[in-house]
This record gives sequence, structure tokens and C-alpha cells, in this order.
Amino acid sequence: MNTQQNLFLKMVAPAAQAAQKKWSVPASVTIAQAILESGWGKSALAQQANNFFGIKAVAHAQADSYAEFKTSEFVDGRRTAEMAKFARYASPTDCFAAHAVLLALTSRYRPAMIVADDPSHFCAELQLCGYSTNPQYAASLRALIAEFDLTQYDLQPDGPAAAQTAA
Repeated sequence: MNTQQNLFLKMVAPAAQAAQKKWSVPASVTIAQAILESGWGKSALAQQANNFFGIKAVAHAQADSYAEFKTSEFVDGRRTAEMAKFARYASPTDCFAAHAVLLALTSRYRPAMIVADDPSHFCAELQLCGYSTNPQYAASLRALIAEFDLTQYDLQPDGPAAAQTAA
């Protein structure tokens, strides 16, 4: 691991762990997503909008709450380029919190949240739920988790997540 990667992990790990404690989204997966989606925080979207996950803006967003960037999507298995509106966040912590809320409370991701105690299975379910159009998304996340031992950042949930786990 190089110095920039180490600094990135030190920056994002506390936000990912806080999100896991509150919402059960595995910190290891969140960090892997941030690495993959933002290129270790180097993407223009991450640097200019504190958006590490490619979270799109809502349709009725105020002009100052989003930024437009060129993005790649997979359509019928082929990568295509398009312009899209992405949410803008005041800080990386705000972005990580929004990402956790999105996964924890959106019914589309319920199958992933059911297996949140298993990061590898969680990755597979995220892909099945349509989180990314990249057909290799789950495999890419798993590879990052393994290569950088990201499960070391996983914690036990508390707050609403603990109540949900206990139920």
C-alpha cells in the first residue's frame, strides 16, 4: 500500500465505521466502494463534490446541491459515456452517511442489508440489487477487500442497526 492509499484509508475509515455502527452497512464494503468509485479519492467528483460513491442527485435537486460530470454506464453489457447530475456533499463524512442511509433504507437494497454480517455476500447482493451497471462490480469489491484487508475496519452495529439485528 502506498502513502496516498494509506492516507485515504485513514480519512475514510472512521466515516465508514460510523455508518456501519448506525446502519449496519459493512465498513469494508463501503471503503471498497469508495476506492472503486472515486479512484482512491482522486476523481473530480470526490474532490469537487465530496461524492465518493457516484451518488446521483435527486430529480428535484437545487442547483447548488449537485454537480454535473461525465460518467460511464454499462448498457446491454457495453460501456457508454454520458453526462449526469451527482449529489454534492459538504464533507466526506456527510457523503458516507448519505451512502449508508441509501443502502439501509431503500427497499431495493433490502436483500443486501439482510446479509450485512457477511461482506462477501453483501457485495453479491448489491450487484443483484442493481447498485452498479458494471457486471464485475461484486468481484471488484471483493478483490479490494481482500487485497487491502478491509474487513479489519468492520465493527458491530448499534443504534437502529442493532435493534434490526436483534429482531
